Amino acid sequence: MVIIYFNNEQKEDLQFLQELSFEVGSKIVQVSIDFFKGNYNPKLLQNVSTKLNLPQLKVERCVYGLSYLFTESSKLSLSKSDFLESINAISPTKEIEECLLESYQKNREEMRRILSEMSLKLPSIDSLQWRLDVQISSRRTSNEAKPVYLLKLKTSDNRTVWFQADYNELESITNQLEIALKESKSQHYKRIKKYIK
Repeated sequence: MVIIYFNNEQKEDLQFLQELSFEVGSKIVQVSIDFFKGNYNPKLLQNVSTKLNLPQLKVERCVYGLSYLFTESSKLSLSKSDFLESINAISPTKEIEECLLESYQKNREEMRRILSEMSLKLPSIDSLQWRLDVQISSRRTSNEAKPVYLLKLKTSDNRTVWFQADYNELESITNQLEIALKESKSQHYKRIKKYIK
């Protein structure tokens, strides 16, 4: 079971929903969904608080708290029971609880899409070509061979990178990549990855 934990300030901001009627609370929930989707307009928030005769700061903080709730719920892809257990900490009325759940379920896929678009996308390696160059002799020394690897790396964002490395540098790069690969299979990495996605 995955549950979202709120700090005391967030709980206080979200418990403001207890004081509101269903119509007012559902309007604030809708504003927070719009805020999450990027349709935020400070004037809209001011109009809502004026129309509902509520303090603007309280409404604003409640919208931010709800946006946090929806963001974390979407990141973790909470089930219905996990979502309900998470909002249990703010003790909403039954109607507001149903409104929050309905809004979450209705907008979850779109919120996950928005979160994935906002996440950091790093290019991947499409191809790696290499060539070994060896200088057999020169005018100054005739006994020393200097092997150098010339590498051409193509990435998924259509960039081509050329670089040159000797054997020691290439061995160091290989060791670092093996350590990173080993780390990516650890339990710690899997736990972190679960929360990042």
